[in-house]
Amino acid sequence: MTQEVDFDLAIIGCGAAGTSAALAAAEKAKEQNQHLKIAILERADFDHRGGNTRWTAAYMRMENIDQPAPNFVDDMLAFSENYSDRRYIETLHEHAGPTLRWLESKGVDFDYLPTMFLTSSKPRLLPVGGGRAIIDTLSLRARALGVEIIYEATAWNLSLDESGAVNGLKVRIKGGESMELKVNAVILASGGFQGNQEMMAQYIGRDAHKIPPVCEGGYFNKGESIRMALALGAKGAGQWDSFHAETVDPRSKREEAGVMLYPYFILVNQEGKRFTDEGCTTIDEQYEAVARKIFYECTNHVAYMIADQKMYEIPNYEEALQTEQPPIVANTIEELAQKLKIPQENLTKTVEEFNQAVQPGGFLWNKKDGKKAVGISPEKSNWAIPIDQGPFIAYPVISCNVFTNGGVATDTDGRVISNDNEPIPGLYAAGEMTGLYYGKYPGGTSVLRSLVFGKRAGEHAINYISSKEKSYS
Repeated sequence: MTQEVDFDLAIIGCGAAGTSAALAAAEKAKEQNQHLKIAILERADFDHRGGNTRWTAAYMRMENIDQPAPNFVDDMLAFSENYSDRRYIETLHEHAGPTLRWLESKGVDFDYLPTMFLTSSKPRLLPVGGGRAIIDTLSLRARALGVEIIYEATAWNLSLDESGAVNGLKVRIKGGESMELKVNAVILASGGFQGNQEMMAQYIGRDAHKIPPVCEGGYFNKGESIRMALALGAKGAGQWDSFHAETVDPRSKREEAGVMLYPYFILVNQEGKRFTDEGCTTIDEQYEAVARKIFYECTNHVAYMIADQKMYEIPNYEEALQTEQPPIVANTIEELAQKLKIPQENLTKTVEEFNQAVQPGGFLWNKKDGKKAVGISPEKSNWAIPIDQGPFIAYPVISCNVFTNGGVATDTDGRVISNDNEPIPGLYAAGEMTGLYYGKYPGGTSVLRSLVFGKRAGEHAINYISSKEKSYS
């Protein structure tokens, strides 16, 4: 006898992981001639659906649509100091190309589009239309196969049957009422906890409430799915006390208002002193570490990029300034310091000493040029050019939270595993709510892994439900 359910499969979250899971599940059910009820539950309304995915450009660490970037697996492991799951990363590498081809077959186009990383050393493939194109395309295809999308619905509790398999989901709908749905399986795909001040304080620490999400979608990521899974004994993974950080203009109202031009100039703190080697490596390999320094080491969690008129001579410099706010401009360094409320004598001394430390050599904006500033602390390794051509320019820079690193552990099929490394029957997870990253974030992998493991979770969940149905017959 078949168990009566409200939905055979409930997917929590409508971002890259959730929509890829829904479509893959619907296709797998159709392939098996199964008439299953599948739903996506999304806490936002239609106009704000999709969490982080809706707002991201969705850079992907791919040499082309079929081939991940060179050293993909080794880099990801090295960045985590070998704490990340090797099998998970190898599976990501193996299935990245086929998954993107699957997206392409659904109508998502890919291209090498302009990035803010003017000195980028890694290839970056992007979907035309960014993350929103992924959501719109996959959700439309899923709906055509009968997937229901329920907006303004927040899952807050999971229940298990006597055997320990997921069988129920409590959902709070707009207005505050809650209902319990009977389900055969659940895929958790609702992002991290950057929108939850309490969890940010618990895991990231003091003043974590001062780290804004990098985009509006992050405010919807409140961590309930992570807590629901942990309450069932799910294993945690990823670096819980860390997050993927990005350097942005705090004045901007835009999403990902990145200030990524500072490798060519200098960064100073509120005291008017440099605190980092701005030219240590290409921007895509260092902006996260710099953003963390700004938050953890700088007074008031703010720094300032100091530049001069040579900024406008850098080809396509606008791509590295994603803010819509104009620079703070002054005719002298002293006047600029006054506008920034920085001690004038400190900033003047910092700029003068930096200019004197700049070594001769040709400036090359598009690769490491070895043009150094030496004899100062910290020294600058590349792109050291004097700041001496007024009017002078400043942009404020703060650290924003792109996503949190701590989450639940899964196997390579997306099954949530317990602290005993056993899969919890009927429970899956994908995307940013799953723990993978430690230390330095390997750029261009977050959306990619959301798609790969969202798809894998959706397919495996249907196979699980099918086997469950057979046991009732």
